[in-house]
Amino acid sequence: MNEFRPDRWILAWSVQTRSRMTGAASFPLTTHQVDETTLTVPTRSGPMSTLVYLSRGIAPLSGDEHSRPPLHIQFHGGGMIGRAVREDEHVSRYLASETGAIVLTPHFRAAPQVTFPTTEQDCFDVLQWARANADRYGWDPERITVGGTGTGAKLALNVAQQAHETRMGLAGLIATTPVTDVSRPNRNPIAEQQGDDEQDGFLHRLYAKIVTFTADAYFPDPESRIQPLASPAYDLALVKKMPPVFIQTGSDDLLKDDGENLAKRLNKARKPFLLTEYEAGHGLTIHGSNEVIQQALDDQVVFLLNLYQ
Repeated sequence: MNEFRPDRWILAWSVQTRSRMTGAASFPLTTHQVDETTLTVPTRSGPMSTLVYLSRGIAPLSGDEHSRPPLHIQFHGGGMIGRAVREDEHVSRYLASETGAIVLTPHFRAAPQVTFPTTEQDCFDVLQWARANADRYGWDPERITVGGTGTGAKLALNVAQQAHETRMGLAGLIATTPVTDVSRPNRNPIAEQQGDDEQDGFLHRLYAKIVTFTADAYFPDPESRIQPLASPAYDLALVKKMPPVFIQTGSDDLLKDDGENLAKRLNKARKPFLLTEYEAGHGLTIHGSNEVIQQALDDQVVFLLNLYQ
């Protein structure tokens, strides 16, 4: 196990504190007004604040006297350190407005206050709670999807893994620039090669250091990083546990092979999936250009609508 490093704990806490002040993007605009409320969800680690987004307009999945709207649970990213629950607010609002689904965004715990597997288990507890309380809040317990960006996509995969093991099916999963392997900080050998573009090599080395730091904070025991719940890429039965998956990768994402490898495994097993690449980097629905964000979110809307048609 890694030696305790007070300097890294303090740095992780500082990153987390700053991330909590991160606001949502004002783009893209929604077709309908979306109301926001807050619910407190019980988890095995304690109560968790969760934002709820509900569209006032009529959309294809809004529900009527004969059916309830589906539920989508959106997990934000942040390298298992950041707690910027509103970073994905524009994503949640847009999906709620354009599909009519109810969207939950959990404010889950992160490092350095907790370590693996606390967050993965708590996020699954949110799904269990959602199914058990569907009648109370008005969503369809048989039509639940999960999604996220970066490590948020990893958490969505983790929820699907645990849901399958408890025979709790999901309707679909959206993985935007997913992180599936936390054991390898450097995904591309360009950082170690001689004679390649100096700037590219620098970016890869810098990214490797960032990934290593976040891994040290949340996965202090290096051996834990190859456990299936830590790194879904190590789950030999992963594709068996997946519902229909929409994978979004960025052409300039230094971790894009995580998403591509997941798609290859799904394709080999003939599992339903969709893979789309955008001209963007990591977290393309958060840090991308407005054009990319609009296209990526519209593609998510189409994916969700197609699940239920």
